[in-house]
Amino acid sequence: MSEADSRIVLLGGGVVGLTTALLLRQRGAEVTIVERSEVGREASWAGAGMLPPGRVPTATSAEARLRSFSFEAWPRLNALLQRLTGEDNGYRVCGSCVLTESAAEACVEADRWIQEGVLAEVLTGGELRRRVPVLSEARTAAVWLPEFAQVRNPWHLRVLKLACLLTGVTLIEGAGESSLEWESGRITAVRTGLGTLQPTAVCLTSGAWSGRMLEPFGVEARIRPIRGQMLLLRMGGGWLPSVVECGRRYLVPREDGLILAGSTEEDVGFCRENTVSGLRGLLEFACDLVPGLLQAPVVKTWAGLRPGTPDGLPLLGRVAGFENLYVGAGHFRSGLQMSAGTAEVLCELMLAGRSPMSLEDLQVERFCGGGMRGASCER
Repeated sequence: MSEADSRIVLLGGGVVGLTTALLLRQRGAEVTIVERSEVGREASWAGAGMLPPGRVPTATSAEARLRSFSFEAWPRLNALLQRLTGEDNGYRVCGSCVLTESAAEACVEADRWIQEGVLAEVLTGGELRRRVPVLSEARTAAVWLPEFAQVRNPWHLRVLKLACLLTGVTLIEGAGESSLEWESGRITAVRTGLGTLQPTAVCLTSGAWSGRMLEPFGVEARIRPIRGQMLLLRMGGGWLPSVVECGRRYLVPREDGLILAGSTEEDVGFCRENTVSGLRGLLEFACDLVPGLLQAPVVKTWAGLRPGTPDGLPLLGRVAGFENLYVGAGHFRSGLQMSAGTAEVLCELMLAGRSPMSLEDLQVERFCGGGMRGASCER
């Protein structure tokens, strides 16, 4: 479609929706974000902002392709935000220590990264202690990833929202539940609690709520909310020099001495409350890894609802049988991480009808087990 004639509605104002809207607006499209509650306050805000490295030419899996494409897109997005707003979103290259049980396991892990073309170094004994002096002496092996980056979620979302407003994106917050009307394989209207819109294209970027939006079209999205609880601690600036990862959990230091500890994975529906057991587990994990955190003040606790899918990968692309309905949702733990690449993909799909990267194994209908209403599950 022509950029100048595009009236695109994004249903969901998280990091994917905001980033996509900004890139579409840069191409001249008329863009409206419809958010059921408050822009940028769901899973996007609740995460740790970790940005693992990748290389597009050597990426073979769907996860590696989107991770790598996003990693290379982040500097472009950061430069755009700096130019438009002059604000700091906390984007930094900080490195990460990925802890392993043994030196042999570290070698295997490092080799996996190196095969992707990513810089990786095995650290053992004194080398590991020099890299992260506060780490428990019980930890003896890790892989060092020097290109690993981070962004501060609340800062980034604030800057994204500001950039969208400055460039003319329309934000509709507090819209409640929305519904779509369609005819002959084309979305004709978006009905919200605040009114009706007539778009040229619609994109679902509503995270854990996207599955509900796809149900009327017979798409078995299988997106469900997975609660992730988080802790924020305070130590001195530079006290923990890099991200530390251990399995699915992590410590992420900020420059001002704050340290995020995360995260749980709990299938409890749309409940985002913190629990004693969840927070106790995170505190024990953090202090086991870095004993000095026993003395750290607890600044804040919170929880977010990650949009999980059976394979942990998002639904990304156009909905089969509908010429103007797109989806970018279900990123699970990687929504902020993969948002820069996802937004570039969605922008190209909606405006040029093509994707800048392969969407194999990311198709919207890959979990579809039956026929669609008015369409086929076949691409």
